[in-house]
Amino acid sequence: MKTDVEVLKTQMDELKEVILDLKQQANNDIWYDGADIKQLFNISDPTLSRYRKDKKIPFTKLGGRFLYPKSFFTKSLMDKMENKHLL
Repeated sequence: MKTDVEVLKTQMDELKEVILDLKQQANNDIWYDGADIKQLFNISDPTLSRYRKDKKIPFTKLGGRFLYPKSFFTKSLMDKMENKHLL
């Protein structure tokens, strides 16, 4: 039977793998469009527009479409996960 320390070490190793995977995803150049962001975060058009205006989220405009880097959202999620112990 595994000791509590061994179980904790296994869980830490698994968590490290997840974090490394998220960091690799953050380096990819994948972009979300407005519909993706609204669906993922359950926000409205006015809210998304306000976030752009207030510079809360990075974006670029290509043609008539606003695009948002996936890396920003992945990094934000990672930061929250890594700093959860501070809350």
